Amino acid sequence: MSLIRRTWQEFRTAPWAYLTATLVIALGLAVFSFFGLVYFNLVHFTEQVAQELVLNVYLNPGSTKEEARAVIEELEAYPLVAKVSYLSAEEVLKDLEKLFEEKDLLAGVSPEFLPPVLLVSFKDPFRASQHLKKLSAKIAALPGVYKVQFAKSWLVRLANLKRFLEIMSLAGLVLIGLATCFIIALVVRLSLSQRQKELEVLSLVGATPGFIQGPIVVMAALEGAVASFLALCLVYLLKFYLDGVLRDFFPTASGALLFWGRTELIILIAGVILLCVTGSYWASRRYLRY
Repeated sequence: MSLIRRTWQEFRTAPWAYLTATLVIALGLAVFSFFGLVYFNLVHFTEQVAQELVLNVYLNPGSTKEEARAVIEELEAYPLVAKVSYLSAEEVLKDLEKLFEEKDLLAGVSPEFLPPVLLVSFKDPFRASQHLKKLSAKIAALPGVYKVQFAKSWLVRLANLKRFLEIMSLAGLVLIGLATCFIIALVVRLSLSQRQKELEVLSLVGATPGFIQGPIVVMAALEGAVASFLALCLVYLLKFYLDGVLRDFFPTASGALLFWGRTELIILIAGVILLCVTGSYWASRRYLRY
């Protein structure tokens, strides 16, 4: 109870400073969280698109299903391969007919002249792209394989986009962290400077620095918790609004923007609280000079 009472007294020494600091931290955290949410969804989107990019393995025209099955077994043995789908020559011809509006272009084309195709998808396309050259050479050397084709340029672009988003997210996290520490340090110094005479009296009667720091650290933890709650509520409202906007622009699209799970939210809130507590501790430590 003594710590709670002293924390309340600490808040009363500079209430507007603490409230302003909490709102500023919440606003900065909301901006970072919003762009973090955009990053989270874009990374998910790039991973989904990358999953759709498959390796096309063209078999020799006239290959039987037994020959194709032997190649499929070889492909499924690779640890990076997630799934192998088989398209017969007849299915390839049907896909071509859907692709070309001019039906005359395919007039007289017989399935016997078309190669069956194996569609190879990967567990981790970005990791697979690093080994794609060697993997393609190994697959091309398999008996019954005519040609191997893959949209590597698109995967490289997606990998570069993902890397760029990761760098920007990390830079934003560092900036928000530094700004939070700076704001907390200013508020702590302001509060302590207003209580300078009281602190001198407490020191004379034997109060330890830890006794003085206790309410300050607790206030910083409360600031971090409240700021995190306000920021996440604001970001969730923005997500709810953007879901409606996206539905208006893309009526046929299904689903909504992804939001963080419970684990990510706990880590984010705990990180902000730890950052505020650390900033207040070191700021008060420097002011009290011990």
